[in-house]
Amino acid sequence: MTDTLLLPAPFNPDLTLCGGQAFRWTKDPAGPAYQGVVADMVVRLTPPASSDAASGNWRIQLLSHPLTPARQRQLRVYFDLDRDYTAAHQAVVARLTALQSHGQRPETTFPADDSADEPANDPKRSPADSFPAAVWFTPDWHHLTGLRLLRQPWFEVMVSFVISSNNHLPRIRQIISIISRTFGHPITPTDYSFPTPEALAAACPGTLRHTCRVGYRDHALHQLATQIAHNLTFWETAAACPTPELRRHLLALPGVGPKVAECILLFGFHRWEAFPIDVWVRRALLTCLGRTAAPPPANRELAALAADTFGPFAGLAQQYLFELARLHRPHRPKPGAAPDEGSPPLQQPGMM
Repeated sequence: MTDTLLLPAPFNPDLTLCGGQAFRWTKDPAGPAYQGVVADMVVRLTPPASSDAASGNWRIQLLSHPLTPARQRQLRVYFDLDRDYTAAHQAVVARLTALQSHGQRPETTFPADDSADEPANDPKRSPADSFPAAVWFTPDWHHLTGLRLLRQPWFEVMVSFVISSNNHLPRIRQIISIISRTFGHPITPTDYSFPTPEALAAACPGTLRHTCRVGYRDHALHQLATQIAHNLTFWETAAACPTPELRRHLLALPGVGPKVAECILLFGFHRWEAFPIDVWVRRALLTCLGRTAAPPPANRELAALAADTFGPFAGLAQQYLFELARLHRPHRPKPGAAPDEGSPPLQQPGMM
């Protein structure tokens, strides 16, 4: 039995593990390694032996269990190892570049989704046709090649992104850690699994507010867990639902609005056609289109543009745009600093 599983190169752990799609990972301060909790497993990622981490294979190790074939399959699913990310990256870059250069989608089109709520877009006209081309947005596409979309447990994703509303990454990670420690099962003396819907439904809102520090989200989280626990059979099979139907069910849950529903679809149910739009993705997409002045288009227009342009790669494109917004966000100068003094360290943008 092998004790490691290899991640295909290139792999960028900062973008994948710490960029805002998952909240159970931490970077080892002593070196370039990462540790996190996946279901009931404590997982450690270590860099390749070569000096160029981007060109080698990162290693996946289990600290809590033997790496049995069944657990290897779990990790292959979680890290989406059976998908060709090279081809997906090339498809997304081609479409983003076309938007940036011409203000319209590439000639390649996607077949209409017969299950969609809206009629298919007119093939003679793209939603991008009304947007002018970008003039200065020059992203570093190579920087994004190692970004992967994780296939996370759906209930953990639900709770995480309800918490993410009007919040920031360090605090979200802290809250998720406290919730797991309070209501989850111990895996090691310091690591805990995420609680089940039944366990979280049994908590009182006051504990969620004061012990877990979820603030005003306490009642929404308690109601969310209660509804899921009472209808667990449906949610455990929800992955078989068509995306429009699943989206409607998500929007009926407490604390779940359009942006959070898209995050759950993408990160919890791995629907690559989902396209969460927060302030950062919106700004990046408008900048890419050269449309930063008023009147701003509605998110519904941008969602239609994303579906039409990126098709089955919309979710990966969303993560690229989020990362580009993070990299290109302007920095406020330090108080008293001269205009030419160095910028402060880059910080992660706040969540939606």
